[in-house]
Amino acid sequence: MSRLGLLLALLAAPAASATEADVVAAAEAAVAGIWPDAEVRVVRLSGGAETAPPPLRVRFRDEAPRGRVSAEVEAQTPDGTWAPAGWAYLDVAVFETAPVLTADVDRGAPVAAAVRLHRVETTRLRDVLPADALGEGWTATRSLRAGTVLTDRHVEAPAAAETGDALRVRYARGAVTVVLACEARERGAVGEAVRAVCADTGATYRVLLTAPGEGDWAATL
Repeated sequence: MSRLGLLLALLAAPAASATEADVVAAAEAAVAGIWPDAEVRVVRLSGGAETAPPPLRVRFRDEAPRGRVSAEVEAQTPDGTWAPAGWAYLDVAVFETAPVLTADVDRGAPVAAAVRLHRVETTRLRDVLPADALGEGWTATRSLRAGTVLTDRHVEAPAAAETGDALRVRYARGAVTVVLACEARERGAVGEAVRAVCADTGATYRVLLTAPGEGDWAATL
């Protein structure tokens, strides 16, 4: 075949078909803002998605896709717009750096000394603790085995107030700020809200705990 004939044959050839790698790359780009560390596997592609020419774009139906999910596949047209090409059934595996127990821990025992950070798959886990969440004083809510990926159901933060404890509550409205002597009506950790009663005013408040024995007024109940 002459050079001219070869060139004409190449120009007449159809555009390259999408591969699973193209779909995976587009899907991982789509979830990167939500799951920076995710691995996508193709379970099934529609006929249109299998033959769509790259570049491709994947649109998930869920805002935070994880596990087996469906998605729309779009292909870029010559004018730069995106057009539907088919669908994909994908498996989105989510990985996070999370605290994992290195030893068995009894209920009520501190966990900080038995925790190491590891990259683990959390696709089917909910409320996994952030890598920097645990500190001194955190305890197990039940007996836990080594290898457990910690979630907020497994541990609790040290109490900033127990039921019946005295609370100094900072009450601020406009330019007026006073400190009220109150009594906690429930247990809470720093950052949590608890009910507290003030004997001087006879009112019950919702208090945001800011330190052991201290908090800010959030609402009058």
